[in-house]
Amino acid sequence: MSKGNDIVVFISTRNSTCGECKQELGRRAWITLDRKKNALCLNCADLDHLVFLLSGDAALTRRSRKYSGLSAVVVKWSRARKRYERQGRLVQFLRIRRLERRTLSWRYKPHVCARPVPGGAG
Repeated sequence: MSKGNDIVVFISTRNSTCGECKQELGRRAWITLDRKKNALCLNCADLDHLVFLLSGDAALTRRSRKYSGLSAVVVKWSRARKRYERQGRLVQFLRIRRLERRTLSWRYKPHVCARPVPGGAG
């Protein structure tokens, strides 16, 4: 699914609790796992400042991974396919705005890009 050193953020299908702050996250929470396999909320994992970039635009996704100092892959479990499917990436907001301008200069049509992370700051 992801390269060896990518940060992976899971969209949970069960009720979750953050292993660090003990906050009840509920279903469909965006979590990451620490070294002990405990669920962490995006605030405790220090990923709450990133924005969600939907999958679908391969060129923008490649450039966001290349130019963003910090990014994470967002995956969700597919019950039908019995595997995790990539939903998009979390990337730094200022970098994604620069990439949008660069990508728009190469294309004729605008596209939907970044949106805030649910439960994140901002």
